[in-house]
Amino acid sequence: MHIFLTGASTGIGNAIARELDRHFAGSAFFSLVSRRKELLEALAKELDGRAAVYPADLSEPAIAETVLEQAVQEHGPVDILINNAGVQHIDHFTSIQNEDAEKLLRLNYLTPARLMRRVLPTMAERNNGTIVNIASIGAIIPTPYMAEYCASKAALAALATALAGEYKDTQIHFLTVYPGPIATAMAEYADTRYGKGVTSNVPFGTAEELAKEIRIAIAKKKHKLIYPAFYRGADLFRDFSIWLTAHMAPKPK
Repeated sequence: MHIFLTGASTGIGNAIARELDRHFAGSAFFSLVSRRKELLEALAKELDGRAAVYPADLSEPAIAETVLEQAVQEHGPVDILINNAGVQHIDHFTSIQNEDAEKLLRLNYLTPARLMRRVLPTMAERNNGTIVNIASIGAIIPTPYMAEYCASKAALAALATALAGEYKDTQIHFLTVYPGPIATAMAEYADTRYGKGVTSNVPFGTAEELAKEIRIAIAKKKHKLIYPAFYRGADLFRDFSIWLTAHMAPKPK
């Protein structure tokens, strides 16, 4: 079982690695990818299963694909691809530099697309495989001052949904995850942009609980996961949720 996991060093990715390692009782092999080598190495040592670390800047899709090819050459075809790496900007749309906006798009959308395009042919040959894309509740409810982040995650979710249709006659499983606020470094960044206490008014989840939900969703071959469960109502009443968010979203400092 070869699991290729991006954004593995901290937060949701780190929790996913630990959860799947427990689930597979140390029998899975992990290719762990992110920029921070020392954190990847620390995680790899703590897993019961074997792991290889690949420090890389995933905002460069060509580099991401090269890393994937190296992992496949060294450890065999990927059985589970988890596109978790991502970045968020919170600001007025016109205040974000073009270079930063385009880097966000590459990391949040173009790199996952490149990785999927690389693993799908071999998954189709084996008629087996799982692809997990970590989108965002912002893909369902676009949030002011996170415009390009939400757009990139909506694009990723739409791509995954379309691909699930393309491969509906195979055993390839696509799971799209829509996290709401999660207690991670990304949430800490939001606090710095909005001010302490502003985000405390909304329901938060934990990376560990989300990782458990993802593991269950993979086992049950679910196609969609929204966590925390509170935000499932926002999906059901999407138009109202979008209107409410547009009127209630705080402004960054």
